[in-house]
Amino acid sequence: MKTEQSSTSTPQRGQFETVYTNDKTVSCSGHNPNSALGHPRVFLKLKEGKAVCPYCSKTFIFQEQSDNS
Repeated sequence: MKTEQSSTSTPQRGQFETVYTNDKTVSCSGHNPNSALGHPRVFLKLKEGKAVCPYCSKTFIFQEQSDNS
């Protein structure tokens, strides 16, 4: 899973984390290394290649993993 974050050390209002994944189902618990607080773990199915956490607005985007063998 590849994670893309904003260039600032702490997210500002309107800036949310984007995670690229090759899984069709993901989980989010609101884990933030800058905070001890999170939210209840939720499982999200990526529909049309995308899912957004209803608690923290973290966005998960489906991206096929390429084999570089």
